[in-house]
Amino acid sequence: MGRFVPLAAVAAVALGMSVAASHARADGAMMKSSLIACPSDKTVIGGVHACGKIWALHEGEAELGQDGRVHVELHGLVLNDPTTEKYNGSPDGVDAVAVAVVCGGTSGSVAAQAEPVLLSHKGDATIDAKLTLPAHCFAPAILVRERYEGKIGGWLAATGF
Repeated sequence: MGRFVPLAAVAAVALGMSVAASHARADGAMMKSSLIACPSDKTVIGGVHACGKIWALHEGEAELGQDGRVHVELHGLVLNDPTTEKYNGSPDGVDAVAVAVVCGGTSGSVAAQAEPVLLSHKGDATIDAKLTLPAHCFAPAILVRERYEGKIGGWLAATGF
């Protein structure tokens, strides 16, 4: 009888995963995740290097729909690096952010990117965009990339990596 308990537990977990997967498909979400600020160690995700300084993110959420719609909420995306002196606690020269979707996990590539959206002096932004993704986007990740001096650069925040 001891063997039936583990099998029942496995069945319960499998059923729970199936229900969760059905729920994700039912509401149209391919992925919902919190965002993490870059660790300043030049971590590469999808061919994009992380920021060169330490950043903090008070709160960040990202959602990617099956139809390519992406929604990102950022609150408090600011420098958290004492070497930046008076700019610490601000976005410094980063005036906007662009959302990119990487397909194929951390070693994949950027499949699509939205136009930049202004970043407030407090590091807040809301991004809503519709991206054209490949038919099969395996292991998607969302990157929030900086616009600095008019150019899109490294990522400042990303979904789990």
